[in-house]
Amino acid sequence: MHNHCNGHGSCTASTSSCMCYEGWGSPDDITLYRAPDCSLRTCPAGKAWADVPTSATNAHALAECSNRGTCDKKSGSCKCYPGFSGDACQRTSCPYDCSGHGVCVSIKQMARMANALPIAPNSYYEGDEDGDTWDEDKLYGCVCDSSWSVGLGSGETQEPEWFGPACSMRHCPSADDPRTLIDETDCQGVGAKDSYHAGIAGNKCHVDCANRGICDYKTGLCQCFNGQYGEDCSINDPDAVYEYWNKGFDYMKY
Repeated sequence: MHNHCNGHGSCTASTSSCMCYEGWGSPDDITLYRAPDCSLRTCPAGKAWADVPTSATNAHALAECSNRGTCDKKSGSCKCYPGFSGDACQRTSCPYDCSGHGVCVSIKQMARMANALPIAPNSYYEGDEDGDTWDEDKLYGCVCDSSWSVGLGSGETQEPEWFGPACSMRHCPSADDPRTLIDETDCQGVGAKDSYHAGIAGNKCHVDCANRGICDYKTGLCQCFNGQYGEDCSINDPDAVYEYWNKGFDYMKY
């Protein structure tokens, strides 16, 4: 009788059929194929990333490997497609594990973090897993590290030190750009990048190298323009500028 169900189920003598245990093709397992002799494993299931909706308001039914991987029937483990992870391929992966300069969190967690981008206070994305926020624990991304406080509050900066999808780039030291009409060290009322929210009094915008140099995003170091120096290029050297222009005029004589 199907090899006694391979030790992974009970045999129903009247029908010569197996009632497989959970994980081996039981009626409660989510799978497209059940071995009649309980010889093959089933894999973990998660909300399908894409499937056919059953009504105008119902979709993302449970699916083996969340429809984003293949099931190894011998081991009962999902082999996830690139960009997906978890035992059921139920969540997205963070690129390069945030390069060692950030944490990989769900969009639900990210919404509650004051230092996550885009900057937004008192926000949330949760509470309706069967509807609008079905992916609250499925979409993951990086929240990058910073040696300075990030946020919209006083003393906080609107950009983190490390940035990019994989937190692989590093901002340079920031300072006020004297050529602008605002003081970037007090960005009250200035909207954060890609955000609907603005800083309060004492909040800081981030201006790499005070716009007086080029930032090397690999090292986080400034290469200052002629006449500027300091780690953030904010110190002006009038003599250097005068010498630079004099050299230019001397060159033009020939």
